[in-house]
Amino acid sequence: MTATLTVLGAGSILPRAGYGCAAYALRARPGGPVTLLDCGPGTIRNLAAAGIAIAEIERVVFSHYHLDHCLDLFALAFARHNPTLASAGELELVGPRGLARLVEAAPAALGRWAAVPRSRVTEVELDGSGRSALERGELAFTCRANGHTPEAVSWRVEPRGGAWALTYTGDTPPDARVAELARASTLFLAECSFPDEAATPNHLTPGSAAELARAADVERLVLTHFYPSMDPLAARARAAEVYRGPIELARDGLVLALG
Repeated sequence: MTATLTVLGAGSILPRAGYGCAAYALRARPGGPVTLLDCGPGTIRNLAAAGIAIAEIERVVFSHYHLDHCLDLFALAFARHNPTLASAGELELVGPRGLARLVEAAPAALGRWAAVPRSRVTEVELDGSGRSALERGELAFTCRANGHTPEAVSWRVEPRGGAWALTYTGDTPPDARVAELARASTLFLAECSFPDEAATPNHLTPGSAAELARAADVERLVLTHFYPSMDPLAARARAAEVYRGPIELARDGLVLALG
């Protein structure tokens, strides 16, 4: 049965039509529950267009806590207080260190509706190599530290039996640990913030994203997290000079089949 990844936000914090803040909805099987990978501003607004109900979200997995990746967690919390969602199941929040502190502190800053009802927090504990893993039902999650921030991680998700594997970089510098995590992934969802000639230390460019994809020998590269200065078509052309496999460009509303 086909798993899908729906792009809810393929851009950055800077406004750009068609490219909202980081968020991706993974549905491991048709009609099954949804895992959100990051939850930046605009995520909740974009759910309806994607045909996703709030009650279907069983988990939110965070790469790090810059606001363009996490702020709509509290819009989701507010929505789950609505009486029409009183029967919604438990929501699991998963992320690197700092998640519990973020969740606990939010009501003091944003009011009581920012408390996440019927939820539990799982902070992943990284081992000496900066790695952690957990299993949830039919899915296995693995993360690796990537150096974007002290707590930032990239994530790999795959079902039991390994029919497909998705690796999501989150925000990252060109770290070899990310290539190791992504080894032979079906789909490599890589941030591509700025052109190579305007590279910054803590983000990927088309060239560096493609180098990670080539090193990991992934099946497909999907470029995302475009700042306004990064033209997606130019990004694909540059990446194709390095990585010879299929390259796709994320945009809000894009649905990707995983297998």
